Amino acid sequence: MKNAVRQFGLPGYELGDYMKESIDFLRQHEPAEGYFVGFSGGKDSIVTLELCRIAGVKCFPYYSCTRIDPPEMYKFIKANYPEVQWLFPRESFWKLIYKKSPPMRHMRWCCDKLKKEPSKHIPLSKRVMGIRAEESARRASKPRIDKYNKKQYLVKPIFYWPEWAVWEFIEAYKLPYPSLYDEGLGRIGCVCCPFIFGVSENARRRIALYQKKWPGIWRCFELAVRKWFDEKGGKTLRIGQVCKTSDEFWKRYLGGVLR
Repeated sequence: MKNAVRQFGLPGYELGDYMKESIDFLRQHEPAEGYFVGFSGGKDSIVTLELCRIAGVKCFPYYSCTRIDPPEMYKFIKANYPEVQWLFPRESFWKLIYKKSPPMRHMRWCCDKLKKEPSKHIPLSKRVMGIRAEESARRASKPRIDKYNKKQYLVKPIFYWPEWAVWEFIEAYKLPYPSLYDEGLGRIGCVCCPFIFGVSENARRRIALYQKKWPGIWRCFELAVRKWFDEKGGKTLRIGQVCKTSDEFWKRYLGGVLR
């Protein structure tokens, strides 16, 4: 299991305190029609779904299958969470790259197209997500119940949970979790997410790890990016001035120069 240093969290809070606060929160805001629960198979969504069950609230778990998640996650969810309903995007990631552009760190369309749009037709307004403030300053700046469009709200029951509490909960309730965590991955997301790109040593090491572990997905990604550049991207003024070939664009793109 992933070891989390026990140094973050609310003063004086133990696991039981986090659980009670989150369960009370879920019960207090439970809608009559039930919660939509976003499930990814990651540690935070595993804890969030289990808390919904313990709280006894009406809920419906959904998984937005981007088709560029680690294949291990598909097997894990099917084996351990057969009740989760799968949602799929209308168009593949590869086709969307050609139509739009490769997603970049500060110009990401992939989450909207691959994760959010597939669930828009589901008439459940309160959407429970395993989002934690500790993960980033941007996430911490958002409210715990966050209205993000005209009809839907993000509800975050483990918003105040530190990572150590997440792992203690998983251990205490003997919940299965993806073996990828034990293989050195701190967070599990899309195999070619633009958030992993960058010029730092850590970024390059992470990219190398992903390319080695999932070479087929990365090969498809590279082919899609090169096709876009050769037929469309190289003709744009900004990119065409910086990169003359798809090979140069590919190297600069992964290095985080073009954002």
